Amino acid sequence: MTSRGAKYREDREKWEELYASGSRADRPPSSWLVQVVAGLPNDLPVADVAGGTGRHAVPVAQAGRHVVLVDIVLQAVAAAKERAGPALEGVVAEASMLPLRPGRFGIVMVANFLDRAIFPDLIALLAPGGYLVYETYTTAHLELVRRGLARGPQSLAYVLQPGELRALARPLTVVEYWEGEVEDEAGRRCCARLSGQRAVGIGQIG
Repeated sequence: MTSRGAKYREDREKWEELYASGSRADRPPSSWLVQVVAGLPNDLPVADVAGGTGRHAVPVAQAGRHVVLVDIVLQAVAAAKERAGPALEGVVAEASMLPLRPGRFGIVMVANFLDRAIFPDLIALLAPGGYLVYETYTTAHLELVRRGLARGPQSLAYVLQPGELRALARPLTVVEYWEGEVEDEAGRRCCARLSGQRAVGIGQIG
């Protein structure tokens, strides 16, 4: 088995164990992400990458959009499909090997997940005029975790540097960008938020 294949299996087994143990209970969704997606003028399918059990995909699907949720864990995808019904299509796959057709989606949303290498793939999924809607942790969040005030990643590999999300999302046109500390139904966190649009005339990426 290649090192990539071994890492995939290790990650999948870790998350399967977390879901099976019940220690990975879902929080409410980020209200910002759900509201932004709901307000975007695009009727094409929505991709939720690393979407877990669908805490964002389910409310988006229930609001009337067709959502394709991708996650590494079968039971997470199955749970999302059971909650959302036919408006949600589930795909079990690694985020770094997305089996989705480029240019198919009006919106790609990602929450609390970071793999810097896949940003070209995320952007390539967008149809011309489509939107990337992204929220995840910044380096400041590590201090909240250290002090026991929040949960989340504990490594710099999985958190954004200041301003990094804007750079990763190039060549999208940034519609909205914010970073700082927030506390809402989803909990207390330091994060960056971006909504960016793919230009109508942009060519294939990656």
